[in-house]
Amino acid sequence: MNLEPRLVAEWQGDRLRAFEPTREEIARFAPTLAGFYNDDYNRSMMANTVAMTPAEVIEHFEGLRRMGGRPFLLERDGALLGDADLRHITAKTAEFAILIGQRPEQGKGIGTRFAILLHALAFRGLGLERIFVSIIPANQPSQRLFAKIGYTADDGPAARAFADEPTDITLSIGRATFEAAHEAALEEIRWSLR
Repeated sequence: MNLEPRLVAEWQGDRLRAFEPTREEIARFAPTLAGFYNDDYNRSMMANTVAMTPAEVIEHFEGLRRMGGRPFLLERDGALLGDADLRHITAKTAEFAILIGQRPEQGKGIGTRFAILLHALAFRGLGLERIFVSIIPANQPSQRLFAKIGYTADDGPAARAFADEPTDITLSIGRATFEAAHEAALEEIRWSLR
């Protein structure tokens, strides 16, 4: 989990920070993250049927790293709001997932802002060309979030490979589409190694 390099992305105007955590940071935040994952509403939007312990949260993050994924913790003004990750990363593509775990923060656009922050890092910092998401049909908030970013329906084989269930909705966005839609935001976002 302490593999280098670890990245951090910041959106100064919005006081947002997404960072790849160390093992020690994951251990510190694991109880809070378990609470996010185990919240009944959050669990239903993720189609998660199994409660997670803090130890299982640590293993989840370590597993993502072992498989080449890039997990991030999401903070505003130092307060943990959720997590996100890029997984199944290839030279040009990845799958994206995000959770704003604090229920009072949901539905206020903060997830969209964090998603923009991490897409800027993925496209410009990591050089990806296309990002995919898979969403359960009941998760209308995520569908709205990804529509705001510029995602469109994608039922091609590359996108459908990320669906857990046949009914899942798959979407994708290309780098050029993202950059054209978020040109102003890209000027305010910075990333670096921690």
